[in-house]
Amino acid sequence: MAKPGNQQSLERDMVNAVSETMAEAMPESRELHPEVTMDSKLDSDLGLDSLTRAELLVSVERKFGVQLPEQLLSEADTPRDILEEVMRLKGEPPATPAQDDQIQDQDPDTALDSGEQNREHFSVPDFDTFQQALSWHAREHPERTYLHWVKSYDDVQSLTFGDLHKGALRVANGLFQHDIEQRDTIALMLPTSHDYFYSFMGALYANAIPVPLYPPMRASAIEEHLKRQAAILNNAQARIMITVPEARKLAAVIKGMVPSLEHVLTLDELWAKPLDRPVSGTKSDDIAFLQYTSGSTGNPKGVILSHANLFANIGAGNEVLNADQHDVFVSWLPLYHDMGLIGTCLSSLWYGMHLVIMSPLLFLTRPHYWLWAIDRFGGTLSPSPNFGYELCLKRIKDEEMEGLDLSSWRHAFNGAETVSPDTVNRFIERFSQWGFKANAMAPVYGLAENCVALVFPEKTREPVIDTIDRERFQKDGEATPASPDDTTALRIVCCGKAIPHHYIRIVDNDGYELDERQEGNLQFTGPSATRGYYRNEDDTNELFDGQWLNTGDRGYIANGELYLSGRNKDLIVRAGRNIYPSEIEEAVGELDLVRSGCVAAFASGLGESSGERLIVVAETREKDEKKLAEVKDKIHRIAMDALDIEVDEVLMVRPHTVPKTSSGKLRRNDCRLRYERGELENDNEPVWRQLIRLTRGTWRQQASQNLRSIGRKLYSGWAWAVLGLIAVPAWALINILPGFSLRWRIAHWAGRLLALLTGTRLDVQTSDRLRNLPEGCVLVANHSSYLDALTLAAAIPEPVSFVAKAELMNVRFLKRFLTRLGIEPVERGDARSSVGDSRRIAESAKGRRLLFFPEGSFDAAPGLRPFHMGAFMTAAAMKQEVIPLAIKGTRRKLPADRWNPRPGPLNVTVGDPIEPEGDDWKSAVQLRDRARKAILEMTGEPDRLAH
Repeated sequence: MAKPGNQQSLERDMVNAVSETMAEAMPESRELHPEVTMDSKLDSDLGLDSLTRAELLVSVERKFGVQLPEQLLSEADTPRDILEEVMRLKGEPPATPAQDDQIQDQDPDTALDSGEQNREHFSVPDFDTFQQALSWHAREHPERTYLHWVKSYDDVQSLTFGDLHKGALRVANGLFQHDIEQRDTIALMLPTSHDYFYSFMGALYANAIPVPLYPPMRASAIEEHLKRQAAILNNAQARIMITVPEARKLAAVIKGMVPSLEHVLTLDELWAKPLDRPVSGTKSDDIAFLQYTSGSTGNPKGVILSHANLFANIGAGNEVLNADQHDVFVSWLPLYHDMGLIGTCLSSLWYGMHLVIMSPLLFLTRPHYWLWAIDRFGGTLSPSPNFGYELCLKRIKDEEMEGLDLSSWRHAFNGAETVSPDTVNRFIERFSQWGFKANAMAPVYGLAENCVALVFPEKTREPVIDTIDRERFQKDGEATPASPDDTTALRIVCCGKAIPHHYIRIVDNDGYELDERQEGNLQFTGPSATRGYYRNEDDTNELFDGQWLNTGDRGYIANGELYLSGRNKDLIVRAGRNIYPSEIEEAVGELDLVRSGCVAAFASGLGESSGERLIVVAETREKDEKKLAEVKDKIHRIAMDALDIEVDEVLMVRPHTVPKTSSGKLRRNDCRLRYERGELENDNEPVWRQLIRLTRGTWRQQASQNLRSIGRKLYSGWAWAVLGLIAVPAWALINILPGFSLRWRIAHWAGRLLALLTGTRLDVQTSDRLRNLPEGCVLVANHSSYLDALTLAAAIPEPVSFVAKAELMNVRFLKRFLTRLGIEPVERGDARSSVGDSRRIAESAKGRRLLFFPEGSFDAAPGLRPFHMGAFMTAAAMKQEVIPLAIKGTRRKLPADRWNPRPGPLNVTVGDPIEPEGDDWKSAVQLRDRARKAILEMTGEPDRLAH
């Protein structure tokens, strides 16, 4: 058995040998090389083709003084495999590396114990994008659990970084097979599930822009829901929507409302074989995704969030929290909401924290599941809006909490809506008996325009509640401290200070900064701040005040800390006093027959002769008119006695009448508009009638889409028919005519005729270079479609010999045809055969024009893949110039794994010839890198080596 120290030294030497070979083979992209480990895959992880692997074995032989067997070229998958053979030849077998444990447990009762494998500490590098973050975790610890999805008490499903990475690559390929292009927007209307994570990261892996949407909650509100989502989809110009099978049934209606939407798909319909790696080209300042505001005060707006914004926000928040891989994030928040997606999921992904998620519906029906998940998984971080804590107080019974331990919970974030001091105090008091610490409760403030987090408590402490004089605050905006015994005083919860590198201020209506304890408009600035709303210049202009951004919220600063008082658009002015509806709503919501959190207060009739009136709308399940009248009287008395506010009208309405946003916030303005239109208590229409009305309004769009679909199918059929009519006589002539030059002309003019009859414009830039090709040269072209060979045959008038995969020679009716066209076959799968084929071609290349597709294969994803070395070894050995060719348009015209050609032009650009500087390996590498750089520039394709 090898000694541990010797083993480590040998492994270091092996890693160095691989790194040095990669540095020689890929010198121009050295900074992009993945980190080499003993278990890195030589092909998929490190991108070593057969010739580079052959060079690696030669280097290993020199370094270790052994002669390796030839079959190792095709059998070795990792550096460890090569080292094992080296040690065998030296007569000293290597030590067996320890195997990491894997989480297999699905039971929340035992998940904590199995989760101990997540406790190792590792240093997370700086990332530019979340694609890089997931790829790094999947490469470094693929079996590490990223999340547990709690579906029920007995059904908990895990997802590793490796599985998320593979699933995202499958989704990305599926998107490309449905014609997605880079930076297109992909709508995600999915509930909490593994599918959501596959889809979100798959969109990023495809270099697209995900747009989270919320799925419909109730069938009775389907019309309003689809109209609201159509507004978002139209603003985002979404090309594809990924959704659940139930919503998929409404595809025709949705597409009829959104002209840009081409496909409405389930994940099963999108699932495809995985890409080999994510598509590169995304930069830190590019849009990561669009976070549509919940629309509590108006139409939803798409907040532009870049990768840089997100990393700045999560990083700044973590400077306060000091979270690491030992932390466990537990969340029931919806994944289409910034607090749920960014605050929990993406922050966990970046830092490699263990994430535990559950559906919002599961929490709403069984709120004790949330607290039990914190107990069973050792949750340390967990957020909720105020109503979540209130729901726990009202719905959870003591007997459901027997044995509960919340002592691990160190940050209970309370944000996304007004924080109630009563809720905060009652939650601490009640759940302290189960280990909840008072200093864990952390009121916070954030908004989508700053990703999520903006204000946090600076240190762990019990909540700070300010008691201020109600009269002076409502009349003059002065937050004057009052006695704690003053029963009329206002109590406002402190949210803390701006997170590091961010700044807040309070200004008056003219934009002048106010003193401490003076209420005004809240503004902020910092590296997390959005650059605006997507395709919405007017609202973007309103958002900015120079370098500062308007939040739309009101508050004051005391001792450098923020106290929020409400939103500008919700402010009610009565007799010169500023009244915030949340205080009325909270008091009314405490009544027995009123549904808590389902009360809206607003002013109506502004500008009318009768004056502005204060309206309170409260949901109830009670139908007894006498009891409802008693509740109305109580609401009037509470408003007058406790708040000194006179309510003009109280409406008791049935459940689900008060409109809310997707995140549960009250849409007070929408409620006011419905009240003024007399539509608050309209009977719910049947779903079928809502759908008929929607369909009637979109029939023109649906008809136009159907005509386009029919046109595409007719074109595809015509193209295949023309190909058949041309291919048969061309095949026969090439098989019987003498002379390679004549046979090539048949192929050339057949390609030109096919382009003409299918209406395909073929443009050849610098075509004179193709008419004057030297007798001995190597042509190399990018490869993205089965049309590439036909395109080049039509573009090149002089005879050339394609180097193609040997499998084609096994097709009986093609073998003679391809041989007569001078095709040179090479083996792609067997590394030893591939090296031998390259040597054979090099020996017979003198005086011939050889055309290579050095990528070797293609898939639906855009981007230039790594180049194999065969073409360049041939050119260097024979001292022949390399001519780079760039093909554009073929991927769009006939994508990978698709057989429905479509209209569109094709373009071939011929680059400057590249002369070899020698006949050795180094010269071949230089040829490859120069040719690849030229083709990248000419095609404008992203570089698939960037990952």
